[in-house]
Amino acid sequence: MEAEAAIKNFEEKSTGFEKLKSVEVFIDELNRIYQFKLWGNTLTSMFVLVREDSEIVDRIGVGEVYEMKYYNIDESQPVKNLNTKIKYFDKIDQGRFKGHYLTGLSVIQ
Repeated sequence: MEAEAAIKNFEEKSTGFEKLKSVEVFIDELNRIYQFKLWGNTLTSMFVLVREDSEIVDRIGVGEVYEMKYYNIDESQPVKNLNTKIKYFDKIDQGRFKGHYLTGLSVIQ
């Protein structure tokens, strides 16, 4: 229920400040690129949902920093490559997003 409330809160408060729609990260150990829908409205308060059965679950951790590509809703805008820290990685056990991890991101400036 907390994840649903957090997502609803972000949707209601979204100002479109950054107008970012998705984020992409390359995980070296898996030699794969992962792309996620981005929730949130600022570079310091956003998150993604990661499925609990994803290979990435065992490869990322709180406090780790990755270079991530951020895609804008307006596709004519350039992709932003930004170092991003994993703020939290909490498993969701109930509700609409059960079976996912709520993964907080914070851009390092």
